[in-house]
Amino acid sequence: MAAGPRGAFWNRWFDRFTRFHLRLAVACFLAGALFVIAVSQHYGPASSQNACPGRPDDLVIGTGAEIGAGGVRHNVIKAWNDEQRRLKKDPLKATLVEISESSDEQRSELAAAAQSKRCAYDVLLLDVAYITEFARNHYLEKFELDPGKLGGPPEQYFLRKSLETGQVDGEQFAVPFAADAPLLYWRTDKPDPPRDTKKFLELAKDHGYAAQFDDYEGGTVNLLEAIFSAQDEEAQGEEAGNKAVVFDDEGNVVLDEEDNGKKMLDALGTWREALFTVKDGKPKLRDESRLREESSLQAFRTGRVGYMRNWPFAFNRLAADPLMRNDDGSLKFKVLSFPGTGVLGGVDLAIAKDSPHKEEAKDLIYHLISERTQEWLFACAGYPPVVAALYEEYETPKTARTCREVTSDDADGAAHPAERDTEITGEQLAGFAREVHRAVDHARPRPMSAYYATFSQVFRTCLLPLATTTSAVAPDFHHFSDALRDALDGRLRSDDACRTPK
Repeated sequence: MAAGPRGAFWNRWFDRFTRFHLRLAVACFLAGALFVIAVSQHYGPASSQNACPGRPDDLVIGTGAEIGAGGVRHNVIKAWNDEQRRLKKDPLKATLVEISESSDEQRSELAAAAQSKRCAYDVLLLDVAYITEFARNHYLEKFELDPGKLGGPPEQYFLRKSLETGQVDGEQFAVPFAADAPLLYWRTDKPDPPRDTKKFLELAKDHGYAAQFDDYEGGTVNLLEAIFSAQDEEAQGEEAGNKAVVFDDEGNVVLDEEDNGKKMLDALGTWREALFTVKDGKPKLRDESRLREESSLQAFRTGRVGYMRNWPFAFNRLAADPLMRNDDGSLKFKVLSFPGTGVLGGVDLAIAKDSPHKEEAKDLIYHLISERTQEWLFACAGYPPVVAALYEEYETPKTARTCREVTSDDADGAAHPAERDTEITGEQLAGFAREVHRAVDHARPRPMSAYYATFSQVFRTCLLPLATTTSAVAPDFHHFSDALRDALDGRLRSDDACRTPK
């Protein structure tokens, strides 16, 4: 078929198109492609706008709700922002995003944010129980501590146990921010409690005791403390390796070994007697026995109970309350390290793996763990410091500085210290620091597992009824132990983990 007028035109045009023109066209195309690739590599992944669409260009800190008095954490962040504006032309603004008071809910939200890859947070404030989970799931950036910025080796700068909470598989993923271990609070119109656990429980039964045996992480912690306390009393004078009842130092479940099941039942039975009262000839669980931290605080504050197990945050809250002071300004309560063996708590700082601002996040973390900031948080809000040197300073009344003294150099008065009639004195802070230090030194960690939350759920589901009811039957310890082992490996059994022996 003839090409026609239009086909003849294109044939003549192609004949005139030399090989030079073809090479030139290909070269131009390749140059353009290379330019596009270079631009996309330079501005793409490194840009927070492209990597995290819709994300505010702030330094975002994901944290639980403020538990201290006076909103001091916000003042600390404000001070950081003010300093950055003085040092830099256009600095990132650090912003606190508060999630919940519950550590369970905090973990769920922060884990969901990490899984979604939405870059919601730069810095995470994590309960120490969940550091292993977040590290092994690659939600956290490794954090190599710089001795030059700490003024010495990390092992000397931090409390040893607090530093270890951020270490997973030999690597540092998180940095201590606030230490934590249980304390015993009692009203001064009640008898001074003995440090012996059994003797204390006899006293608590007569005067009321607020504990946290509700169905949440606090319930798991209180169960573990009851078991730890009993096993440590029994093992006094024995080798430490013979003490394990639920799990050993490596995190292996040993509840079904030897007579560990009976030891655990005896321990929970001792605590159950203290949590119950007799009404109309029948044992009845006290209303204050299945509370949480905040409700326990209110029960103690209103005088419904004479004794309370709680974390250090409660000290500042109570001391700043005019209702908890006598006419002469003295406190209506005292504090002691937990009479037994407590569970190690605390909050650590970590950098989110998908943060677009890792260097700025690291600078902020060094600011938050500085001795000056840690002292501010302790003196003005009761956050137990993780800096070892501060305990040396605060355990002596003469060198313990009050909130007003710590913040006296701040021209803007950002700390908003308490009024003079409710300000915590140096002597009161010294006593508080001594008991916190003692409590942390004697506390035990929870199992370090990427699936600790699953373990905790199975553990308390089966054991809480043994401490809070009179009708519960103990589970088959071999079957229950296998269920706990599966939970530590991330598996929830389809059968009943709490089934009773056949």
